[in-house]
Amino acid sequence: MLDKLYITPKQWLHILRWTLYALLFLLAMMLQTVVFGNRTLLGVHPQLVPLVICCVCLREGPDRGGLFALLTSLFWCLSGADMGSVSLLLLTVLPIAGGLLCRVVLENRFLSCLIITAVTLLLEQSTIFILKYFFDGLPGGLYLSELLPCVFVSLLAQPLIYLLVKCIEKVGEPYEST
Repeated sequence: MLDKLYITPKQWLHILRWTLYALLFLLAMMLQTVVFGNRTLLGVHPQLVPLVICCVCLREGPDRGGLFALLTSLFWCLSGADMGSVSLLLLTVLPIAGGLLCRVVLENRFLSCLIITAVTLLLEQSTIFILKYFFDGLPGGLYLSELLPCVFVSLLAQPLIYLLVKCIEKVGEPYEST
């Protein structure tokens, strides 16, 4: 019975890869909520969690990356994020759609990842803004003064996150095609 529980060295490397992805997500979550929760960077609070989710999903593909996007956005929602249910939906669907787009039309390179990450972040933040505008009476002028600078400042961290994800992706051998 115990011989069936044997984990090969290749499987250990895959476990290490996904553990590093999870630690990167937790680091981004802690930076976003603890460090930048009370402080600003260039006058706005950057959003790092969507960047990590999108980069991992694009680098790992829509199947394994989509599962990562679902689990991490669910964790983000359950952690008490503002409008977490909206983030759960959008941070799962948009990176998977971007991964499919990269697989079919675009090459999975830095520029395509930057564009898809920017679109994902803009759509997620715009949807949350629109819901708050209609239901909470948020002033419409904050879209240009708060939301768009937040997206642009958040995208400043995308090259670093992309580089980290690309380095983590090299841990272990590539998955076999089935």
